[in-house]
Amino acid sequence: MRYLMLTVLAVFLSACAKPVTSLSADEDKQLTNESGYLLIGVSTNRNIKSISISGPKNIFLTHKDLKAGTKYILTDLPSGTYTIDKIRYNNFWTDETIDDDAWSFDIQDQKVSYVGNLNIYSEGFYWFTSSHVELINSASEALVFMEEYYPNILSKRELIYGGFGEDDFFQYIGKYNEAK
Repeated sequence: MRYLMLTVLAVFLSACAKPVTSLSADEDKQLTNESGYLLIGVSTNRNIKSISISGPKNIFLTHKDLKAGTKYILTDLPSGTYTIDKIRYNNFWTDETIDDDAWSFDIQDQKVSYVGNLNIYSEGFYWFTSSHVELINSASEALVFMEEYYPNILSKRELIYGGFGEDDFFQYIGKYNEAK
């Protein structure tokens, strides 16, 4: 009975998730006081159907942003703590993340929160496929991406690390650039 209730609850919650796509232009949106930007990198050797993320606003990243290769996704979200819940490869194969803090991240008010690079690598053939999934911090690569593709937003918003653990890289680089 308990598993049935959990399944029904999961189906109900996933029905409430809204798809989001990456910003296409370097235009800083007028954010509410309780929202910020999510910056996440996705690197994969196969096309992904969706990635489900739960939090103050349940969302899923769509296949439009999850093609094979490496890509960064920048989108605005309400502030708060979010968790990567599920990676859906197609209609049949899904990975669910374990209940672990390593899959959680924070979006802060009025800031660009870089949460890490989600690396998804699959091996095998059709029915015999295995995947290796990890969320790692590649802050220097994220900074290069923001400088190249979103310099306007970067000049107006503070870039911070909101992923698992602590990282002062962005603060260090900011102080270095101010001293120049």
